[in-house]
Amino acid sequence: MEKKTSIFTTVICILLFMVSLPENLTAQKVSPSNDFSGYKTLKVKPSEADPSVKNWDSAHIVMYDKGIKNNKILLWLTGTKGSTDHFPQSFFKTALDQGYRIIALSFMSTPGVSQVCKGSYLSKNVDCAAEFRRKRIYGDNTFLPIPDQYQDAIIPRLTKLLQYLSKNDKDGAWSQYLNENTGKPVWSKIAIAGQSQGGGMAEFIAQHESVARIISFSGGWDYSDSRTKKIAGWYSQKLLTSPENVFATYHVKEVAAKELAEICKELHIPAENVFALDQPIVQNTNKRTPPNPYHVEGVKNPVYQPIWIKMLGSGL
Repeated sequence: MEKKTSIFTTVICILLFMVSLPENLTAQKVSPSNDFSGYKTLKVKPSEADPSVKNWDSAHIVMYDKGIKNNKILLWLTGTKGSTDHFPQSFFKTALDQGYRIIALSFMSTPGVSQVCKGSYLSKNVDCAAEFRRKRIYGDNTFLPIPDQYQDAIIPRLTKLLQYLSKNDKDGAWSQYLNENTGKPVWSKIAIAGQSQGGGMAEFIAQHESVARIISFSGGWDYSDSRTKKIAGWYSQKLLTSPENVFATYHVKEVAAKELAEICKELHIPAENVFALDQPIVQNTNKRTPPNPYHVEGVKNPVYQPIWIKMLGSGL
């Protein structure tokens, strides 16, 4: 009798959990398989693609299906202190299954915007966040508080990597992602996804380039006044990327949830493209709980795979 009662209780708990999920989420019967063996994987150090690189030389990670020739790139930009040594495996596998090829770009992720653009320095320069992001993305402006050089910036590193792959990886047909006249990336064939600082970088790029798709996971919250938490002015700039192709998530329990919701509105992201997540946290296997544990849930927790698929669309 005790065993039957235990089984009955377990079934009831599972049913209650499924009912509690939002309409656009379903309980996964099986965790997504993260087997990348069917995909070609390359590791290319930034200094291999561009000998002028001296700092932050951890390898770019490239994954793709050799049988698909004309699909889109999903460019992955990590958060502050992140590197390509670790990446969101379940999300990457989902993107590959949706038909994308992936480039996890190695770029200088420290310090973060919030570590520089704050306090008295921000009071003296309310455009600090925009100048910071411009420097880290394009490398074409002067912003002394961070050590980034032109060759360290996101777009120069991406361009050099695509040039390198075009010459050295014939399986990938990489030249299609570079404009033969300008030498710049073909943004219509590139989607960008990023976590935290990387999500903010994706949003900033979306204002300056017409990108195939943008996915911001808890994209950074930049301020023009850190005391009052007034969000930075750059968010009000018009998107060049079509707003219908811009997506964002944040968890309702993360520290900056209120600011992230405000930023999504300021960016004019369509309401149906913004996902306020609320599922329980992934069990933390570390003994130390991070100060903002819900911050990485959007890209880490496989329960959100149906949302990932909606945001990714088809990579073909």
